[in-house]
Amino acid sequence: MVSMLLHALALLAIAMAMRDAPRRGAQSERSAEVGIALKHTEGDAEYFETEARPGQAEAKAPAAEPGDLLAELLRERPATDPSDVLPQAPGAIGTSAVDPGGPIQPGSRGGSVGGGTAGLQGKARVSVFGTSGEGFKFVYVFDRSSSMEGSGRSPLAASKQELIASLDSLQDTHQFQIVFYNEEPTAFNPSGEQGRLAFATEQNKERARRFVGSVSAYGSTNHVRALEVAIKMQPDVIFFLTDADEPRLSARQLYELRRRAAGIQINAIEFGIGPKAGGDNFLARLARENGGEYAYRDITKFALP
Repeated sequence: MVSMLLHALALLAIAMAMRDAPRRGAQSERSAEVGIALKHTEGDAEYFETEARPGQAEAKAPAAEPGDLLAELLRERPATDPSDVLPQAPGAIGTSAVDPGGPIQPGSRGGSVGGGTAGLQGKARVSVFGTSGEGFKFVYVFDRSSSMEGSGRSPLAASKQELIASLDSLQDTHQFQIVFYNEEPTAFNPSGEQGRLAFATEQNKERARRFVGSVSAYGSTNHVRALEVAIKMQPDVIFFLTDADEPRLSARQLYELRRRAAGIQINAIEFGIGPKAGGDNFLARLARENGGEYAYRDITKFALP
């Protein structure tokens, strides 16, 4: 009976403590564990044993908020270097190759006899009647109209001699084309395909000599058509030779040629009788506006055939 009475008093005390717990929780942020204390008597010794309330689960850590998980992942994952995932631009690795077909800067004036020497990176520097150019690809555009036959002297023969000397200076890694023109252009065509440049092999040079030797002077003159054909071949340098200051190229025609050339160097050689008259002309402007050189040659100084 005494034991039952003591147990009843203990239960009453616990119930009162549980009733007062909410009020104490409102006044303090401290939390306390609540359970049931059972009193046991063993001989003269008494002790209390606490046990969890029925249905009470073990305390668990609060669930992590989504923001906390994201922050934790960002802390644990190393930062990504953008250069590891972004594509590299073309040419970013190593050095860029030289483009043999691109435009070049005009070179210094050469000698008065056709010819040339090998330049840097395998380029050739060639000259025609004092104008020079450097590159891998060359087109010779020579007038063959009836006026090029001359009176007692042969401007056409002199131009052929200069052309062959210039071709001989090229190596087989260089390319060339020859266009003789009057009212229509006639191109050297060793491959059978119109508008193609030929490599300066010994075989092609021999074919070019035969082609040049077969050309004769006749007809009228159309400068623009011949220059357009040469520009379409996209050489590094064009050597343009004529004795005709008629028909003159207009400012509009010069502009269109410059736009189409887009950096191709154009050298202009003018044949005339006697000393050059003062003043500018369309040939000098053509060369100047296309980064090239201009030269005048008095045909009366040429040797008789």
